[in-house]
Amino acid sequence: GPLSIPPAYLPKLLPWLIRFWRAGAPAKYEASLAAQAGMMKLAEAEWMDLLDRSGTRPMLREDGSLELYESEAEFRASLSGWAARERFGIGFRHVEGEGLAGLQPGLSPRFIKGTFVPGWKTVSDPKLFGKAVWAYAEARGARFEMARISRVAADQDGATLTLADGTTRQARHLVVAAGAWSHLLARQLGDRIPLETERGYNTTLPESAFDVKRQLIFSGHGFVITPLETGLRVGGAVELGGIERPPNYARSKALLRKAQQFLPGLNPSGGREWMGFRPSLPDSVPVIGKASGSRPVVYAFGHGHLGLTQAAATGRLIREIILGQVAPVDLAPFSPQRF
Repeated sequence: GPLSIPPAYLPKLLPWLIRFWRAGAPAKYEASLAAQAGMMKLAEAEWMDLLDRSGTRPMLREDGSLELYESEAEFRASLSGWAARERFGIGFRHVEGEGLAGLQPGLSPRFIKGTFVPGWKTVSDPKLFGKAVWAYAEARGARFEMARISRVAADQDGATLTLADGTTRQARHLVVAAGAWSHLLARQLGDRIPLETERGYNTTLPESAFDVKRQLIFSGHGFVITPLETGLRVGGAVELGGIERPPNYARSKALLRKAQQFLPGLNPSGGREWMGFRPSLPDSVPVIGKASGSRPVVYAFGHGHLGLTQAAATGRLIREIILGQVAPVDLAPFSPQRF
């Protein structure tokens, strides 16, 4: 299924699940939806600017996405979500029959309808894209150091990082953007933030596996198929199991079996399996803001499935926070203190 929770992890997960359930109350849901819609609009603008400045615009793909439904009931259940998108100006159209086949030839006949989103964007390969953006940052003076942080401390004048080898690093400003491990650093600074880890699985097949025209979304099954420059990626689903359990690659294999059913003729051989950590907060909104006890420390984590998507927008917001300027969106919904 789309969601898996290892039984042994459930007691530790329960407080997060209770917060998740409460965040689904209508008023809280609408507030989170509005915050994310504003963030996504900013993300598109900031990425377009950064793509042009960094020379990475050719790595952007604007083929749209196609969400697929196996029954009228599944399609009708999706309509409230599309109505919400429409309220925020997101364009789409529902398709069936020849319209559906034209957008993705070779689909299983089990899919009777789909929804095409023409403005949906992907990148040619997330790893190569990330490396290209980093090369641009490095050319402008950024430096990378890999190290294990054993302790972080801060006061009003700056932050001190103590590394595992006993050496220290001083920083006038510190941004904690450590993905699924961020809450462990925030806790040392006095902030208890309920971050959990949605472990996602995928398999990347050779490009020749199937001619997929655009990202295909199987929302009823919780996974997507994405054509990349480097292959065909079959991935998604959610395993709420923390950061310490070993990967369960039976999840990847199950996704691949489903993909074969949905795309008859898909060649499943020669794939590379992978598992990654999505840092997720119970209200589905990231933490972007200053630490409670130290003004020089800023948090930027908890983006869930939207880390790459919202990276440029988050960078813009962090810049405004550090420089004391007015942010282009209301930062209150993203406050680290909201919990």
